[in-house]
Amino acid sequence: MAYKRILVGLDGSKQADRAYDTACDLAKTFSSKLYLLWVINRDRGMDLSFRVSDDFYQDQAQKANQEIKPYVEKAKELGVDVTGTVIIGNTKTVLATSFPQGNDIDLIVLGDTGLNALEKVVVGSHTSYVLRNAECAVLVVK
Repeated sequence: MAYKRILVGLDGSKQADRAYDTACDLAKTFSSKLYLLWVINRDRGMDLSFRVSDDFYQDQAQKANQEIKPYVEKAKELGVDVTGTVIIGNTKTVLATSFPQGNDIDLIVLGDTGLNALEKVVVGSHTSYVLRNAECAVLVVK
């Protein structure tokens, strides 16, 4: 199967970087469009418990917009048709359903764990959620 629209989730972790490298290779091999997505996780419980404001999430999104740029540039240098996006929302649902459905994604590439130390014990909770809920193929990179 040739994948036409590949999504890779980024978060600055080594695992996400490996997923990115794999996704770039696949996009180049299949002449696919590559979507880089960095989700700023909006936790409603944290919002209420710690009174986190929209400014906090906007600051995080601005930082992520700067961090995603080198990934976009590197993919372009490889000859990949790439788009980089930063979204504030629920990481699990954005990666598993809303972004893939809104962009006709046919393959999601994720690292096996993220930056959260607790998630490193097993496959990360975000990755596990995407595996269970995505409607398209999912590739987990170790």
